[in-house]
Amino acid sequence: MPLPPPPTLEDTYHTGAVLKLYPWATPSRPDDTWCSYETDAPLLTELSDRYSTSIAQQVTLPSTPPNVSITLEQRLLSSTHRVPHVWSAHIQDSSLPTGTTEATYPSQLVAKIFDPVFFDSYDAEYINPFTLRDFSISCEVEAYQRLGCLQGKIVPRFYGHFVAPLPSQDGRTINVLLLEHVQGRDLRVLIPPDAAENVCHRHKDAIIDAALRVYFDILACGVNQTDMQPRNVILRPQKLVSGTQYCATLECPLCLEIDCNNLHMVMVDFERVDLQEPDTSFSEPSMQNVHVENVKSLYLEKWLENTL
Repeated sequence: MPLPPPPTLEDTYHTGAVLKLYPWATPSRPDDTWCSYETDAPLLTELSDRYSTSIAQQVTLPSTPPNVSITLEQRLLSSTHRVPHVWSAHIQDSSLPTGTTEATYPSQLVAKIFDPVFFDSYDAEYINPFTLRDFSISCEVEAYQRLGCLQGKIVPRFYGHFVAPLPSQDGRTINVLLLEHVQGRDLRVLIPPDAAENVCHRHKDAIIDAALRVYFDILACGVNQTDMQPRNVILRPQKLVSGTQYCATLECPLCLEIDCNNLHMVMVDFERVDLQEPDTSFSEPSMQNVHVENVKSLYLEKWLENTL
């Protein structure tokens, strides 16, 4: 029986779409960090090829319906050409007894959906999207396990890895990570690259200092964020006093927007990290000061412009 036409990204993931989530074991990490094709393996450059491969690789689900489902609400700012697609979502947990007040999950969270079907066709000439999926999920899950003591503080809380069937697509299964929905704005939105050159020295110094300290606190747990970019750093909301100037440079776009003395940042996206031996010296204040000063000049020059 021929397969139906390949789906579109917009028809598959949209506001109101419901995904039933089955808790699932983390895939094994591929040895090849480049996620190349095996010798003589066919290239999955056509969407139809990735779609048929996804159906062939779908997992066998338990006969018992899952307790947890999510309803997609809003697509969050992220690349739609790679494996992960990120949404805010509302969660329903049917395992809770009627009248229970303590929920296992918050009502709103982030669903990070890993779907190789919608991987960029050009990139698929060089990278096997299914190998990349397994590599990305395994890295991110282990990163959050290592960062348990920092969850809810400088990294999001992690709520698990799941698979979800897509009944309208022959039941093919996709992978989903549930994460805390961190309130705030990422630095790419707060400071667009074309406005970064107007940020005053005081604000730039304070923001980059705070971001680097988060980076080194995470590195102390053995998680090296190799994608250390403004889009992966979220500034939590601040209580600002209307009309207050937080720097002396009126042309600075953050003059009325950010209090340099009250910066609380969260780092996200750990799908391409380098996992290494933990080293607590990176979080010790005296040593961290040294590490920050050793690299800060480079970040001050280029980082907020997204050119580092």
